[in-house]
Amino acid sequence: MRGEGVALAAAAPALLAGRPKSLDAMGIATFAGLSALAFAGGHAAQAFVTDHGRTVATGALAALIFLTLPVMPFTEQYAREEAPRIVWGTPAFKRTNRLFSAAWGGVFALMTLAHLVASTAPHNTGLDVVCNWIVPIVAVQQMFTFMKRYRTRQSAPRPA
Repeated sequence: MRGEGVALAAAAPALLAGRPKSLDAMGIATFAGLSALAFAGGHAAQAFVTDHGRTVATGALAALIFLTLPVMPFTEQYAREEAPRIVWGTPAFKRTNRLFSAAWGGVFALMTLAHLVASTAPHNTGLDVVCNWIVPIVAVQQMFTFMKRYRTRQSAPRPA
């Protein structure tokens, strides 16, 4: 399994800076768990990880995002690196990060469902390509577009 290496590489800058993120930790733990299962669990476990690893990984991320939403939305950890400390406690900062985190949770939930469909669909139907690649790519692209538009609307001057 290469996922844990990718998760560690993605998390390295935050870990080295002493600012680990919950999403990074969940990615590392999920991929390490899937790797351990694949290596120690025999052929059936390897087949499960091969067939359903994407579903488990995106489902775990969606669950983490939704569970941490009331405490600290995961996007807030990233936003604090860009925003001045004075705005961290403001209602607008909190509202925006809850909205973005909830929307990202929805993206990961959609990806989980798409991966599940792909892993249970008959082979050679093209559904695996659509569900494993097209749906996630379009969902992430749409999320970035949504975030950019939202920020633009929020920073636009309000009519008096």
